[in-house]
Amino acid sequence: MWRPAGAPVLLMRGHTSAYAVEPNGEYFVGLIGERPMAVTRGRSRHVVRPGELVAWDPSAPHRGRAVDGAPWLALLMVIELPALREVLFDGEGDPLLPGLELPAPVIRDAALARSFLALHRGLAEPASALDRDTALASWLDRLAAHSPSLARRERTVARRAAAGDPALRRACDYIDERLAANTTLDELAAAAGVGKFRLIRLFRAGLGVPPHRYQLAQRLRLARRLLERGDSIADVASATGFSDQSHLHRHFRRGLGVTPREYVARLR
Repeated sequence: MWRPAGAPVLLMRGHTSAYAVEPNGEYFVGLIGERPMAVTRGRSRHVVRPGELVAWDPSAPHRGRAVDGAPWLALLMVIELPALREVLFDGEGDPLLPGLELPAPVIRDAALARSFLALHRGLAEPASALDRDTALASWLDRLAAHSPSLARRERTVARRAAAGDPALRRACDYIDERLAANTTLDELAAAAGVGKFRLIRLFRAGLGVPPHRYQLAQRLRLARRLLERGDSIADVASATGFSDQSHLHRHFRRGLGVTPREYVARLR
């Protein structure tokens, strides 16, 4: 595993014969090599063959296993739920994340798969921030073409209104500034200046997740950064609002498929 400096993505490369993740706002994009894998999300099942690209939105947990018992090679990119300020509209264009829906996770587009391979390799090499950010944004724009276009345009109107709502900004700021606190919905609604049910609708429309999922995503996002800089697991659990190390362990593993200790061990 490694993280390009300053980038909102985590990269992985390796062999595995089984995995299970429960996304908290993250998108998992991967290229499969050497052997096929079988994946399940809800009632849908897919077989992914070598050379094919998979892109999972955060709509539901998914898990995979080897088809023939042999591990497959995976090149993965985990795109984290960005901070609110990185998501809000600047007045031009549509946001790609969050809100990008990918109901057909197996993308049989050879050109897009080749470009993902080039992006993954490029993000592993030294590069300027502008070069890296442009390459990532350009590829995400190509990925967005695989989201249902008409429905996406309709949802964009609702997301634009919700994402720009000052109440949502106040609520996210309140969560971000108090990640270690046990914030209640009543407290959050009071800080946002709206009712509880309206606040939940704003979160779902503007960010694609309810308030507690946003809080969990931001806690895990911070936990990864603290582990990357060398903080102890116990200190990270305390600083990010988890009740103890086992609580952090459980959510970390659900979200990324590895424990905090394994994460630290695998980081380059």
